[in-house]
Amino acid sequence: MTPETQTFTEVKESPHAVPADEANPALSVVQEAEATAPHDSTRASLTVIAARLPLQLDLRVPLPSFRVQNLLSLEKGQVIESAWPHTEDLPLWSGGVHLVWTEFEVVDQKLAVRVTRLV
Repeated sequence: MTPETQTFTEVKESPHAVPADEANPALSVVQEAEATAPHDSTRASLTVIAARLPLQLDLRVPLPSFRVQNLLSLEKGQVIESAWPHTEDLPLWSGGVHLVWTEFEVVDQKLAVRVTRLV
């Protein structure tokens, strides 16, 4: 075997080789991180599992003097005035944790919430 065809293990075990952490400390940190990082397939499966978890999102909009009677009498296309300034983003919560700031957006005749800032 010629020196050009030596494998990584052979070079590492060579008595003249400099250990990776002495030659380049950043290289050993990268190698350790790669060894402990989850594989792409593991990360993808965790994403799929997380997407199936039930999650309640709360978008709290102050509506002064809004009662259950008002809720029951809502009709399609009706507009309700809120006490929130229209120029301010709304906080989006989940399980008592403030996640992001949002704004309302109309997309294809549906009301959507757009994330504007992370907390």
